[in-house]
Amino acid sequence: MSETCFRASALTAVLLAVAAAACSTTAPSKTTIPRSERVAGHESTVFRSLFVIGVGEDNRARMLFEDAFAAALTGSRTRAQPSWELLPQSTLLSEQELEAAVGTDDFDGVLIARLVSVDEEQEYVEGRTYSERHPRYRYYKGYYKGSYKVVHEPGYYETRTTYRLETNIYAVSDGSLVWSADSHTVDPDSINEGIDSMTAAVAAELKEKGLIR
Repeated sequence: MSETCFRASALTAVLLAVAAAACSTTAPSKTTIPRSERVAGHESTVFRSLFVIGVGEDNRARMLFEDAFAAALTGSRTRAQPSWELLPQSTLLSEQELEAAVGTDDFDGVLIARLVSVDEEQEYVEGRTYSERHPRYRYYKGYYKGSYKVVHEPGYYETRTTYRLETNIYAVSDGSLVWSADSHTVDPDSINEGIDSMTAAVAAELKEKGLIR
């Protein structure tokens, strides 16, 4: 694996902001996976032990992100380990450091997640007009005259923020790419929900494709 696979982008700080709190209980998913590709030649590959790397320079945030991802990936026949436990430093790692940490027997796959972009879009929400019922009157004449009133709500603009991440998995045996996907997390209500939603969606996709069990 080349060093460019692990180089932090200018947007890494935003990824780490999403991961700035520990994984919480399951939250409603706001993550979709528009792209999921298994590389030809790896149709039968199943990972049983993954080494999880979150690309970034902030050590604390990296630890929290990797812990949450490892927890989401771990299953009855799959284990996942955060890279910070073996590589605590957050500087750019050399190929030798990575190979020494991954080894040849402990892990069969390396998962790397990085932020691609953070996009803000404005959507116009149409206004609406509706009838609002009036409170009851004691006499029918008053009730008839004020039985309803027309209410108009003006339109407004709503900002949607989408966190777009890329997750790749490489085979330890030869360092080749096995699977790659993009995930889009839209307007998480909290940092916890954002990271839970993304990691849960990626883990579910890997299970559906038969890459982990």
